Amino acid sequence: MQRKRHLALILVGFFAVIAGLGEIIVGFRGNTLGILAHPLAPSMATAIVGAFYSLGGLFILTLRKWGAAIGVFFIGAEVLGRIYLVATGLAPSLGPDAVKIAIGGAIALALIAYVLSQWRALR
Repeated sequence: MQRKRHLALILVGFFAVIAGLGEIIVGFRGNTLGILAHPLAPSMATAIVGAFYSLGGLFILTLRKWGAAIGVFFIGAEVLGRIYLVATGLAPSLGPDAVKIAIGGAIALALIAYVLSQWRALR
């Protein structure tokens, strides 16, 4: 059972790293990946939010309690960063793009909840 828990935590960590890299690319290049329906200008703030997500995943991959705590902190900062991007107008606040951004934030919160639920499996 312990091995399955570690596998799931590893998958969570890798997902966070990959999702963060996608946000970093959007931050530097704009919406060139076609994720959003409307154009999005390049923004360092978006890249920083993506870096928080990737760093969170990297720390979760340590499979240590200290790493998971730092990872949860960084992913929480990513969620707050999403709110900042919408509040400042760097990211859309209406329409289908806003829904995608909200779903992305909900996924990040679910990752945090899962990591915290597996706290005992960490060393």
